[in-house]
Amino acid sequence: MSLVRVDERGAVSVLTLERPPANAFNLELVEDLRQALRLAGGGKAVVLASSSASLFSAGWDLKILVTFDRAAMEIFFEAYCDLVREIFVFGGPVIAALPGHAIAGGLIVAAAADERIAAEGRGELGLSEVLLGVPVPQCLLEVFRHAIGPRAMERLASTGENVSAEKARSIGLVDEIVPQGELLSRSVARAGKLAELPQPAHAAIKRRSRAAAMARFDQARERDPFLDVWFSKDAQERIAALVARLSKK
Repeated sequence: MSLVRVDERGAVSVLTLERPPANAFNLELVEDLRQALRLAGGGKAVVLASSSASLFSAGWDLKILVTFDRAAMEIFFEAYCDLVREIFVFGGPVIAALPGHAIAGGLIVAAAADERIAAEGRGELGLSEVLLGVPVPQCLLEVFRHAIGPRAMERLASTGENVSAEKARSIGLVDEIVPQGELLSRSVARAGKLAELPQPAHAAIKRRSRAAAMARFDQARERDPFLDVWFSKDAQERIAALVARLSKK
């Protein structure tokens, strides 16, 4: 059974993450979303949505990943980076509908979309990797450099601080904030409007606008020591401590 529900709404494919309670990314969710994207290809617009009313995704499933050896972690890491890349270069319009929190790996997936629409409320967005003693992988930082510029990217990644939807909108990370009950309909409507544009021209502009970011993305993947840091003693202790805290909740 897929962890991604696919609903066709005219020219828009709604891909809904369905891995409660936090839509945490394990290898299965990564691969299911990649497969759903491939099936939605051919110029259709896509909305990335969540089955939760309070969050888009809390990031990677650390409870599972902390048990991985290096070989297993490398498989997951490469698949996740492939997913982000595929969203970023998807030919049709991609809208991320954020009902609430989008943290770490969840926010990275959302940032790869063309636009992000957030629901009103207390949802927060942030990159918490630094709190675990690991940097955001360089290739994934390039998505944020493209979306919000280098200074805002650095501040978001280096502090580990979450920001409100309003703050995220002020730095360009969120494009629109709407009432919670209108989130999906407004996201589908926006995706549908973009789908009405001449798609070859739209896709060409998107491809050209993101070419430099993609070149940096691909180059960074070849030499990023992320896994070395991930398996360092300090990072493993921090990750294990967080998993222990989460397990008590």
